Amino acid sequence: MKREQDDDVVQQQNKRPKPDDRALRVGLCEYVNHGFDPLHGEFKSRMEDFMVTEIYRLGTECQLKSFDIPALLIEEETKEENLCQHVELSEETVVGLNKILSKELQSFFIPAPANKEDRTSLHKSIGKFNEALSTETTKDGNDSVIKVTLKRRGGFGNRDKRSDKNNHYLHFTILKWNMTTGDAVLRLAKQLNIKPKNISYAGLKDKRGITSQRMCCRFLEPKRLVGINRSFFGANSSSGDPVVFKNSFIMGDFEFSKKGINLGDLCGNRFSIVLRDCKETTSENLEKVKHSLLKNGFLNYFGLQRFGNNGDTHKVGKHILRKDYQSAVELILTPNNNTKKDVVASLNHYKTTSDAAAALAKLSYKASIEGLILSSLAKEPNNFKLALKRLHHKQQTLYTHAYQSYVWNNLVSRRIRTHGTAVLAGDLVYECGEENEGPVRTLRREEVSNYDLSDILLPLPGYDVQLPDNCCTGFLNEILEEDDMSIEDFKGPLGKEFNVGGCYRNVLFKPSEFEANIVKYSEENEKLVSTNLDSVLGREFSVKNEGSRTALMLSFTLPRSCYATMLLREIMRSDDV
Repeated sequence: MKREQDDDVVQQQNKRPKPDDRALRVGLCEYVNHGFDPLHGEFKSRMEDFMVTEIYRLGTECQLKSFDIPALLIEEETKEENLCQHVELSEETVVGLNKILSKELQSFFIPAPANKEDRTSLHKSIGKFNEALSTETTKDGNDSVIKVTLKRRGGFGNRDKRSDKNNHYLHFTILKWNMTTGDAVLRLAKQLNIKPKNISYAGLKDKRGITSQRMCCRFLEPKRLVGINRSFFGANSSSGDPVVFKNSFIMGDFEFSKKGINLGDLCGNRFSIVLRDCKETTSENLEKVKHSLLKNGFLNYFGLQRFGNNGDTHKVGKHILRKDYQSAVELILTPNNNTKKDVVASLNHYKTTSDAAAALAKLSYKASIEGLILSSLAKEPNNFKLALKRLHHKQQTLYTHAYQSYVWNNLVSRRIRTHGTAVLAGDLVYECGEENEGPVRTLRREEVSNYDLSDILLPLPGYDVQLPDNCCTGFLNEILEEDDMSIEDFKGPLGKEFNVGGCYRNVLFKPSEFEANIVKYSEENEKLVSTNLDSVLGREFSVKNEGSRTALMLSFTLPRSCYATMLLREIMRSDDV
């Protein structure tokens, strides 16, 4: 029996396509699905070709539905509205206000109406447009003008005294396009004039696509978010339909709660993906793909995005764990293909002169990772450890976690290469298997037949993690030794607060609610799906399903911390997703 299993593994290896160099460098080598022709197609051609809907607590999909303010506030809002007559802001004024909010301008001047009531109405209309704006009537020569500036950065402003004292968290759904979760938080914090850390969320979402998720902020009034929505909408003069600015977001479904939102407070994500220009795709082959995927799942690798644009984030993490802080800093200060021109000029100057102060002066954004490090080195040129500690804690852990991910990917590949999809005595599983969390235990030999590979956990290395009682621990130690590392290196590289304890991750996952359909279309960039954004804006859309081109519509649900690109990798046999 063992001999037959080994033969199967060898046959699978012979059929295995060669991964590209980037994938090989981070351990993406193996597959578990066979017996079908790989799917081919263009991924993320249009924004709506990749849509992610967060599945929040209790399995609720975060589809944005309403901009209504909670009933608790409506009466007070109505009273405020009646205090002044609404003034329609001109297109020129809206542009100027948005430049203030984006900090392109420090101040903006609007001719002040002669009538006091009209001036008051204009002041209040600007404040209603966005509460981060401050206005005052002043003189510009002999003319009266209203000067608009950004309010001083502070806390939450006036706390919402009208809401229940215990319900001081405002939860909301944010629908964004072409924007990461982190970028959305930074921009939203700038609009609210608060610190980004005051906005919390359950999980990170990709940039390229349309994504929706829940966020929350303490002591925040919904009307401030409604005002930000208004600042990101324009008016189409010919039709009156709303036009949404690119690289933006809108918010709604407001709700007060006693509890905030923390990382991990989600059940998973629902994905809707379009693959365009699919060649030689048949319904029969698509059914084979679906059957294989539902039966075998896909290897739960960390995707290429985990390792940065240059694919070397894990190397920085390795240097940090080895306490080689100079090498870590030098690698961070190495420009890559996506680095901006001013950053390239700055880093090249530092590389040739070691003059951190002069290099810092060439940066337009000095709060960047490179800026923070150069600023520290300008004060203490050889204190590389201090320079790394100047980075935000999340950024520091991003590097060390990337190295954990690199080791884990390689560990999975060695196991699959050696044992295929077999479950082994000594493998790790959760004690409470139905909950998929909590303490772990090792499998006894007589239990092996009751489990499949989707139940099995492999550890991300750390100083406080249980290791399998089988060959996988040997594989893990071999991978670490190749980098002159050991488990002990994961304790306190930059101090106790940065200890890397380790955790556990399922070797593979099986998607739920997987659907796959073939759609015909004519034009290269023809729209093929209706989006949450369409429904919010009242746009009607239906697929024509005609033409000479072929697209695949895929939809499925995955648990948290699971990459949709790794599912695509399995069925497309491509690492370039």
